[in-house]
Amino acid sequence: MRIALVEFSPAGGLYQFAAQLAGGMAALGHSVDLLTGPDPELEPRPGVRQLPILPTWHPAHRADASAALRRVRRVYRAARYVQAWWVVGRYLRRERPDVVQFAEWRFALDGAMFQLALAGARPEVVADVAHSPLPLSESRDAEGLLKSGPLLHRSLRSAYSRTDVVFVLGERSRAEFQEAFGAVTRIEVVPHGDEGVYATADPTDAGTSPETVLFFGGLSRYKGLDLLLDAFAQLRERRPAARLVVAGPVVDVDVDRLRERADAIGGVDLRPGYVPVEEVADLVTAARLVVTPYLRANVSGVAHLAHTLARPVVATDVGDLREVVRDGETGILVPAADASRLAEAMERLLTHPRLATRLGAEGRARLREGSSWRQVAERVTGVYQDLLARSDGVGAPAAEPLDGLHRRRRHAT
Repeated sequence: MRIALVEFSPAGGLYQFAAQLAGGMAALGHSVDLLTGPDPELEPRPGVRQLPILPTWHPAHRADASAALRRVRRVYRAARYVQAWWVVGRYLRRERPDVVQFAEWRFALDGAMFQLALAGARPEVVADVAHSPLPLSESRDAEGLLKSGPLLHRSLRSAYSRTDVVFVLGERSRAEFQEAFGAVTRIEVVPHGDEGVYATADPTDAGTSPETVLFFGGLSRYKGLDLLLDAFAQLRERRPAARLVVAGPVVDVDVDRLRERADAIGGVDLRPGYVPVEEVADLVTAARLVVTPYLRANVSGVAHLAHTLARPVVATDVGDLREVVRDGETGILVPAADASRLAEAMERLLTHPRLATRLGAEGRARLREGSSWRQVAERVTGVYQDLLARSDGVGAPAAEPLDGLHRRRRHAT
């Protein structure tokens, strides 16, 4: 198959997901293009043609940006985003891939531009990966954690109704997506792969690291940073040597207020700003555990990153995190918005280094057994082969080897 993956951002978790999935697809013998923004943070995976042709940007927000600057930046980026969609449409008309796969539609603009991009150049299979089935708000001015509004819902529902398949990363995500956008023809659950792009060597045992807790990723309201600071304040009363590192680009939090609280608690190392790929492994392995205190989530790549580097995860039981963080096996689950339980779980791993080592090692082993990117790619491309075979009227793909399908499609063109 000729597959095009579209990921507007050239850095961050969604880009890394697309880049590693593209590599898994190429390893299966497919022709894969990855369309993204300028200066991608990863070298292309073997066999992948990475095309940095979209006029987008890296997710490295300035922590000190004023409200006026943020408004100007939003207008500028909206214009660039429209241009990026136009480039996608031009690519599809020129290259005519068999499959195009998008990811994470978040704006009403996405629904409209998606349909314009496909006008006159619709591939046989159109797919989307809904990392967050319901668009999350990333504005400081928003009251809730989710985006809402009839225009947004109508636009996305219309776009999803024109896709052949939407992939989600867990069963709770599937149910949430179906309730919101029930018009989709096919919804498939696929696993999130490992974060092997960060693993340059075998990681150290978690129990050998200092009594440090790491929060890693975009500093967003839905990720429960206030809850985490409440919990860490309780933890520090019992274990004054404990340390918390908070590292990631600023999305929609007030960093000044966050720093003020962190300084009052003590032991908090706040590092607002994008963390380059080459620095991530050292950041994670310097901690004994990783915490994801999210108020809302589906599947977090941060949990997979922690397990890739043999670190246990303390996570709130939201979305599909329980499918990744197995309570008592690869980490500890706590109820959402419960600072006391969160503090107790972090304290347990800090005071029992052997337990931290065991849970981290189990998380790493499970990822290696069942969530390689080749395995994820097999699941995804199996769906694409099925859809292509059905569109050709030949029934299920199992009745025809992949090379036979390739030969027949080349002959047809």
